[in-house]
Amino acid sequence: MLFQETLNKENTMAEAQTAANSVPRISLQGFAGASSSDASRQAFIDQLWQALAEFGFVVISDHGISASTFTKAYALSQQLFGLPLAQKQGFEQGNGQRGYIAFGKETAKGSNHPDLKEYWHIGPELNTAGAVYVDYPANVWPDAQMPAFKPFFLALHQQLTEVALTLLEALALAMELPNDYFANMIHRGNSVQRLIHYPPLGQTDPGESVRAAAHADINLMTLLIGATDSGLELLDKNGRWLAVENQANDLVVDTGDMMALLTNNALPATVHRVVNPTNTTEPRYSIPFFVHPRNEVVLKPLAQFASQGEARQPISAGDYLAQRLRENGF
Repeated sequence: MLFQETLNKENTMAEAQTAANSVPRISLQGFAGASSSDASRQAFIDQLWQALAEFGFVVISDHGISASTFTKAYALSQQLFGLPLAQKQGFEQGNGQRGYIAFGKETAKGSNHPDLKEYWHIGPELNTAGAVYVDYPANVWPDAQMPAFKPFFLALHQQLTEVALTLLEALALAMELPNDYFANMIHRGNSVQRLIHYPPLGQTDPGESVRAAAHADINLMTLLIGATDSGLELLDKNGRWLAVENQANDLVVDTGDMMALLTNNALPATVHRVVNPTNTTEPRYSIPFFVHPRNEVVLKPLAQFASQGEARQPISAGDYLAQRLRENGF
């Protein structure tokens, strides 16, 4: 009997430890749902802040984007990267911000080994009504090969922006800022969808390269539309790598360097990576959405965080992005 009680206690402790080491999963309906209340909104704000402060990551469910939309996004992504290499190379721009970026082109800051991936960037459309994006590169579209690509991903860009605005409103309220504080910052901002293809490793020795070397995101916040395979890991405050797990149709959200700068690391830009799989025959696809302010927005610690952590010099969002792109090989 004593053994069983001890075993039950150990199992309970192990489950609690596993939960403590897991990125929290919270429903957006508590904040933005039709039946949300003041209490549920505050609970969501508290949970969101706690998760991001502890892990720099949170998993969001019930965000309003349909499972069928995610399925189509990945189907189109697979079709895109299945185009002949010569066609994909015809969409390269060389600036790292729009269109096709070839396999092995990007090297994470601090790494000497290129990532094992190719990807495609989609930003705000230049001819959006009422908007002038004079500082941003033009999008590149594979219209001849994939006529459904442009309208679908422009619509998805807007859907992800709306979810980001809701999450940023909750963070603004957590910081006792006006609820539209971050909305004003990202209005007409340079937010980017990245469609990523990690090819099968096959029989080739990747050497010291991995699918995505350890790095922190550049931007304010990232919304990740799951992935077709596991491999995403974050580095926790104790120096341990933790697998980031989510259910189908969840969004994995993390805070980037720009948010860390604004909060003097109260919300950290957590280092993360995508490790190589044991199954070398399967590809991996991923679609993160990087939320960026307008280029002219000056990033500096907010007043309530100014006395905390290291002093960081003010810098415009555009200059900061350009600096980090250079560090990544562009």
